Amino acid sequence: MNQPYQAPKADVSMTGVGNYQPKFLSLSGRIGRMRYFAYATGLTLMFYAVLGVLAAIMIPAFADSSMGVVIGLLFAVGAIVVLVFSWGYMVRRLNDINASGWLSLLMLVPLVNIVLGLVLLFKKGSEGENNYGAAPVANSGGVIAAFWIFLLLMVGYVGVVIPMAMTQYEGYLQRSEAMQMEYEQGYDY
Repeated sequence: MNQPYQAPKADVSMTGVGNYQPKFLSLSGRIGRMRYFAYATGLTLMFYAVLGVLAAIMIPAFADSSMGVVIGLLFAVGAIVVLVFSWGYMVRRLNDINASGWLSLLMLVPLVNIVLGLVLLFKKGSEGENNYGAAPVANSGGVIAAFWIFLLLMVGYVGVVIPMAMTQYEGYLQRSEAMQMEYEQGYDY
């Protein structure tokens, strides 16, 4: 008997499908460590670059309060889009280690989020197919290049910021010691 409302009998499962090619702006599938770092960092840098260009172009518009509100709303929408995709990358990375995406909510718990971030960056993904689909293909040359470029940018950024922060902290200590000595000598402001 021919049933038009019967479920199809085709095998639609992911079994036997080898690997799949992850997409940058996708919220499904699995991504490995290097691709997770490159995608999340690339998306964040693109957001900052667009934000910087818009801010440079729109600086005169900030004098008009209505334009300032519009720019603020555009920034909020952009930040929400970046948050959604960053969270999606985190869920995809958790799926790669055969863990539920619900564990991403641990990012909202202080100190636990540091541990989860380290797990996402350093734990090797499942070999082959797991409960969340087929394994992603090996990283392309573009992903590897983006990973190393972003990693070098971060190391360079930290290498510049740490000495600047140390210099500022030393100046703060000197000023606070001078004020403490003045206070002890009876020169109260």
